[in-house]
Amino acid sequence: MSGDPDEPSEMAEGIVGVSVYEAPEPSKKDFYAWHRPRKQFVRDRQWCVQVLRLLDDCAAFGDGDGLLKYLGLPGSDLLDIRCFYEEICKPKGLGLRFLGFNSGADPKSEQQTELNISLDEVTKLDGVDSQSQIIPDDIRRVANEESIAWSRVFKLGPFDVINLDLCDGFGTDAGGKFNDTYYNAMAHLLALQARQKTPWLLLLTTRVGNAHVDTETFALLLKRYAENLDGCADFKTESKQAFDIHDKATLDTAVGTEVGIQRIFLTGVCKWLLGMAVKQNPPSTVEVKSVLGYRVEKDAAITDLVSVAVRFTPQHSPAEDPSQLSKTKKKVPDECALAVKALKRVSKLADVDQILGGDKALRDSMFEKMKLLLGTARYDMDAYAVWDAQQ
Repeated sequence: MSGDPDEPSEMAEGIVGVSVYEAPEPSKKDFYAWHRPRKQFVRDRQWCVQVLRLLDDCAAFGDGDGLLKYLGLPGSDLLDIRCFYEEICKPKGLGLRFLGFNSGADPKSEQQTELNISLDEVTKLDGVDSQSQIIPDDIRRVANEESIAWSRVFKLGPFDVINLDLCDGFGTDAGGKFNDTYYNAMAHLLALQARQKTPWLLLLTTRVGNAHVDTETFALLLKRYAENLDGCADFKTESKQAFDIHDKATLDTAVGTEVGIQRIFLTGVCKWLLGMAVKQNPPSTVEVKSVLGYRVEKDAAITDLVSVAVRFTPQHSPAEDPSQLSKTKKKVPDECALAVKALKRVSKLADVDQILGGDKALRDSMFEKMKLLLGTARYDMDAYAVWDAQQ
C-alpha cells in the first residue's frame, strides 16, 4: 500500500472545505423516505448506542487527542454528522473531525447550495476540527491509490467510526474485479484501519435480497458459507439451529428463497470482513454487535434494507520468530469461532417497522428526535409533522 500520494493543485479543485457561505437559504425543503422516524431509530438505537459503548469500553480510543474521527457518506443536510455531534461528542466532551463523501457536492449539482450552508453551520460548531471536509466523490474511488478520495482518507485516517450508509446494495458490484468496487474500497479501508491502535466501529447499511446482490458476488459468499458448514462444526450446529441450513441440500433450498438469500448474504459479508481482518498485521477480532432492518419496498418478503454494526479490535502480540531465537507465538483470532458469533447476531436481525409499529411511545420519541434533527438543518418542523402523518 502506497503512502500519501502527491496532490497537484488541480486535483484539489472540487474539495468542499471549511468556508463561509452567504447565499440566501432555500425557502422550502422537501421530505424523503429517509426522514421517517425508523431511520432515527437506527441512528439512535444502533449507531449512537454502539459508538457510546465503544467509547465506554475503551479506557482510551484513537490516538488520545480528544477527537472522534469519523468517515461517512452524509447527505447534503449532514444529518448524521449533526446527530453524532449532539448525541456523542457534546455529552462526552469530544471534538469531531469528519471526512464525508457526497457525489452531490459537485459544484454543478442542485444540492451544492444546501451542502455549503450545512457545512458552514456544522464547521462553526464548537469542537469541530478545522480539517473536517466533504469531497465530491464516490467512496469506491478509495480503491484507487492515485485518487483524491484515497489521498484524503489516507491523510485523515485511521478513523474511530466508519459509516457506509449506502443507498444501493453493498453486493451490487461484481466480485473479483480490479476496478473501483465496494469490496476493493473496503479492503483499502481495512488496510488503513490496521494503523488504528484501539477498537473501532464499522456501520454498514445496504439493500439486501436477490435484486440487490450481484450473482457472482453471491456465489463467492455462498462458497464461503458452504466451507464453514464443512470445516467448522460449531458453525454448522448454529446454522442448523438458526436458519435450518446444515448441508448442501438445505443450503440449496435456502438459496431459492428471499429470506435464505438475505441470511446467507449478511452472514457472508460479515464472514468476509472477519476473514480479511484476522489476516491483517496486526490481526483484529470482529464482533457483529447489532443488526437492524426495515422495508423499503412495502410488500417485500423480507426487511430489504439492513444496517449492521461491527466492532474491530486490534490484537497486538509479538511476531513469530522464524529463527527461534525468541520463543514467541503470534496470536491469530479463530475465524471459526468469530463466524459462529457473527451468524448468531445475524439470526437476531430486528425488524424496525415491527418494533415501532408495536410501541407508539417509542415511535413518538423517534419522531420527535427526527423532527428536532431536521430542525437543525432548517426544515419546517410543523410541515414535517403533517408529512409524517400522511406516511
